[in-house]
Amino acid sequence: MKRLLALCIALVSVPLFAKDPMPAPGSYAIDLTKYPFIDTTLNIIQFPKSAAAFETFFNKMDTLVFENRGQVRILHVGGSHLQADVISGRIREHLIREYPGASAGRGFVFPYAAARTNTPSSYASYYQGIWDMSKNVRKEITKPLGLLGIAVSTSDPRAEITLMLDKYNSERMWGETKFRLFGYSDNGDVIPVMRVDSADIYGKLDTASKSYVFVSPRPIDTIRIQFRWLDTLKQAEIAKFISDSLFQDSVARANADSTKDSADLNKQGNAKDSAAKAKIPSNVALPEVARDSMFQGECDVMDTACMQREDAANKTAGNVIKCSDMKPKGPTPNYAEGELDETNAADEHCVAETPAVPDSVKKNARPRFTLTGILTETDQPGISYTNVGINGAKVHDYFEEVCPLFEKELAFYKPDLVIFAIGINDANVQKFNDKRFREDYDRLIARIKNVNPNAAIIFETNNDMFRKVKRKRYVQHPNGDIARKAFFDLAVKHGAGVWDKYSIMGGLGSMAKWEKADLAKSDKVHFKLAGYNLLGDLFYKALIHSYQEHIANLPAQTRGEK
Repeated sequence: MKRLLALCIALVSVPLFAKDPMPAPGSYAIDLTKYPFIDTTLNIIQFPKSAAAFETFFNKMDTLVFENRGQVRILHVGGSHLQADVISGRIREHLIREYPGASAGRGFVFPYAAARTNTPSSYASYYQGIWDMSKNVRKEITKPLGLLGIAVSTSDPRAEITLMLDKYNSERMWGETKFRLFGYSDNGDVIPVMRVDSADIYGKLDTASKSYVFVSPRPIDTIRIQFRWLDTLKQAEIAKFISDSLFQDSVARANADSTKDSADLNKQGNAKDSAAKAKIPSNVALPEVARDSMFQGECDVMDTACMQREDAANKTAGNVIKCSDMKPKGPTPNYAEGELDETNAADEHCVAETPAVPDSVKKNARPRFTLTGILTETDQPGISYTNVGINGAKVHDYFEEVCPLFEKELAFYKPDLVIFAIGINDANVQKFNDKRFREDYDRLIARIKNVNPNAAIIFETNNDMFRKVKRKRYVQHPNGDIARKAFFDLAVKHGAGVWDKYSIMGGLGSMAKWEKADLAKSDKVHFKLAGYNLLGDLFYKALIHSYQEHIANLPAQTRGEK
């Protein structure tokens, strides 16, 4: 307790960006004089109405800091900025290092590699086998999604995922003991099994939440999950056939390209004949063709036609319309290039006219498992910080009809503070409907409040950006300021705070200055590593400043008791 009290005193008394060679624990000394376009006077959490809604969050922080009891959970939701987890990773690192050994778990993680998309920069993910993917930004919704807005499915008997939480840390930061894997098997014929020290750890099934609870015999920072079929003989038989087919395919290609002498060709031919003896089990449905193991996916990620065929919708929901009823649209905007959508209409999701037949009712279908997320925890007092982000995500991509399992999964995390950073894709349009934007946020906030009515909220305004009008020509995008005003209106309505990133950056046109300072990318939408880290440092300083003010306003006797 004395150690945490000393840290709190240091936290209150030493500025984050001090030039002093002995900065506060966990802080990063940065010379902001190099960036005169950044308005540091605005780097605070503003409360347009009041900070009353933050008392519950601040009180939980008090209990943790002064008494070393309890856990504080923070949820940061956004788009590509958050999927990359650089700005959020920086904030998380500050919070964990500010309270050494006071981590309450890494929070939600996901095997993004199996979905053929970028894994957050703070950990590594690996996979084996063939997986397909569904996520909330696609036009056709193929699976019930949860908090993370993404799911992967597999019927491959070789399937396995590995998450290495400390892969990029210079020293170990994570030691998790409890894991809740959210996922399901259509027929209950596949179960996830955790591997720890070459031992099998079986989870306890919670049918109500479609999750499996695992307890590790020791703290671990590497999560390895295998997917076991109840019919183990069938699993082994099909796994052998797939491996033999891949070998046969590789030999055939080697034969086609080989310029070796006939003796070598005969040897390869014998190997080919041996591999060709593998027979397809009569009661098993297999992939149409043998896949090259170097891709490990249903489609090459560059094959867009194949990717589109994957997305046969298998779900209907109240407000999701049929694809044929949607108005024809042009090519999907390339948000990474700063291209525009026509509007931020809420009816961008649909289901196919004839939903795909689930694997569970197909003849000779293989057992299949769908995974929507993994929650990592510890029993120790501390802070847990989860980032949620999908490249290109808009506010309505987290609605109930798109992510029906959102609240069910969130209930196991129950955040004390929610930071909303969704909006850059909503505003990246020709006709920005700010009224609908606010209404969309009202719906999403209601989902959060259903889980925790006392959750504090901070809105993070959009960064300044440019829009691309020709191949190499960009112009300023005024929607950033319109979105900024919408965020402040939302803060008044919901008693929330606002971190005005747009104004802190320098307002309209400031992205060009960030790019010139080597902080932003040439697409004039995203930041470079240094830029994201700087934004993370700024946000952390603003958040801690608000907490400092809370502490300063506590009665002296109350502070002493704590």
